[in-house]
Amino acid sequence: MAIKVAGFINAKLEADHMETTEAIHGWRSIRRYKDVPVSDEALRAVLNAGRRAPSWENVQPWHFIVIEEDETKSKLAELASGQKFITKAPIVIAVCGDLSAWEKPKNKEALMELAEAGVMKVNEEIIDKVMLNDPVFCVAENGPAIILSRTFEQLGIAYGFMGIEAVNQGLGMCVVGALNSEVTGTKHELYQEIKAELAIPDKMYLLTLLTLGVPAEEPKARPRKAFDAIVSKGKIGRKL
Repeated sequence: MAIKVAGFINAKLEADHMETTEAIHGWRSIRRYKDVPVSDEALRAVLNAGRRAPSWENVQPWHFIVIEEDETKSKLAELASGQKFITKAPIVIAVCGDLSAWEKPKNKEALMELAEAGVMKVNEEIIDKVMLNDPVFCVAENGPAIILSRTFEQLGIAYGFMGIEAVNQGLGMCVVGALNSEVTGTKHELYQEIKAELAIPDKMYLLTLLTLGVPAEEPKARPRKAFDAIVSKGKIGRKL
């Protein structure tokens, strides 16, 4: 019986692996959508993929705001340097980075959750005296620029997961990177207006938009660098 169960699990893992690979290879940035709603089930699956993404020290410095109102979409399109396709997407997800998540009390809380769950074998004393005072472990020790860069890193992992799940759900997504914000310092008044409208607190930045819907286009895959140009074995320049 144990052998049969193990065989079933291995077969399922192999099948899931193939599905994931197909989803990765099937990814396209989609900017045209059919005029049909996104199901609540599919939307939640995409959002949960972001929620379940890996996070440095379990900090999870993200918040996702689901936007369906046309007026807000129009403002976001203007904030994104006039990218009109944003207004046509059935759903826009505002991806926010919570910089306060890196502050030591919150960082400690996240680390304690890992310790209590048995994921990390440290005690409160080690967290207080070592980890929260070591710039390698404690992002807050490195200043605002590093805090912001690690926040961008964490958000990128989260919406990367969301994009693959979107493909898995038969949806299309586009990551809108050209966005005026506190980082760029441009369109300040409009940014602040939108931030207030979405009730985004001071220490949370709106950093990225994701458009989501049923694809109405089948764009070709964009070119990628050759495998050997980005992968090395042992040292750069030695092929795998």
